[in-house]
Amino acid sequence: MDFRDLGDRRSIQRPSFELADLDENEFSFQGEFDGDELLVESGGFSHAKGEGTLARSLVRSVNLSESQLSPLELADVRFEDVDLSNASWQPVTMRRTEIIRSRTMGFRLFLESAKDVYIDGCRWDYSSIHIEGVKGALVFNDCMFREAVITGDLSNVMFRDCDLGGVEFEADKAANCDLTTSRVSDVARGLLGLRGARITAEQAGSAAILIAAEAGLTVSD
Repeated sequence: MDFRDLGDRRSIQRPSFELADLDENEFSFQGEFDGDELLVESGGFSHAKGEGTLARSLVRSVNLSESQLSPLELADVRFEDVDLSNASWQPVTMRRTEIIRSRTMGFRLFLESAKDVYIDGCRWDYSSIHIEGVKGALVFNDCMFREAVITGDLSNVMFRDCDLGGVEFEADKAANCDLTTSRVSDVARGLLGLRGARITAEQAGSAAILIAAEAGLTVSD
């Protein structure tokens, strides 16, 4: 059992699989599927339409752009260098799942449930992310969100070293949402609705005009 350290005495469990045990047999995201202990690193799945489950697997360097997967259940899965641009996955359940260095522009993601999910080095420009609930943590690390829309329950979501310029938040809840290491000064809308989220004093100062505008205040020199 491997854990990723998040600092502040927090950690999340990483996907649990042994690379040597993964099967390289042909697998498709088309139609109904039920995959376990797979290595998927060849083939194109652009525009695939399917539903099913994938567990204890590594998906690497494949094209899933414009795929439509609904519903989808992931457990102990790592996506690495995958093209997810303009895909639509909804609803999705993720447990111990990682998405690393992948193309996520225009990705429409509806997370029905997330537990110990880590997303690193992705560009979410023009994407929409809806989150129903998080257990453990959902971590976005070193990600960009230009003109993205993020909605739902953002409790236990961490944005680490992210550029949130242009993002629109529509949060129902945000308890323990951590923004302390990310850029929030150019958030397009929704900071006022992130009640319970954590920011630093410096961030509060730089975002004060945005928050005041959302509150209906007029700021004059």
